[in-house]
Amino acid sequence: MLVLTFMIGKYIYGLKAAIVAEVVPPAIYKELPRSPEYVKGIFNYRGTTTPVVDLSMLATDTPCKPLMSTRIIVLDTADLDSGKNRGENYLGLLAENITETIKIADADFDTSGLEIPDAPWLGKVARINGCMLQLVEPHKLLSDELRLVLFPKDDAELE
Repeated sequence: MLVLTFMIGKYIYGLKAAIVAEVVPPAIYKELPRSPEYVKGIFNYRGTTTPVVDLSMLATDTPCKPLMSTRIIVLDTADLDSGKNRGENYLGLLAENITETIKIADADFDTSGLEIPDAPWLGKVARINGCMLQLVEPHKLLSDELRLVLFPKDDAELE
């Protein structure tokens, strides 16, 4: 599988590249009052209001640094939720050191052996060049409550 790599703190993480719609530079965000601190805000992605989650803040309570390699990974939520149509909703993930993709065989990934209740989005791990790369499972990033806030259902969906 092709994996887009990034850093959270001093550790390397990855996302399956197949679920990435685009990687874009940081944007100007409209902050969302009273939202969790890891929700950076919303921005206009190709005409669609898109929420952005700061992965560093989510994982370590420290916001992403404004580096040249800090970017927003845009995910089409249809890839995360089979009930959505492509291009309907997007989710942005702010992360540092987004500079490359690498090919890793599925067989090279193994369970971490841990299940962390406050971080259900942490996935399998692989050893790459002497480092441990851990996959992020984006469909587990948002609680059900936060998902409803960021992606409210249309009136038509409620009927």
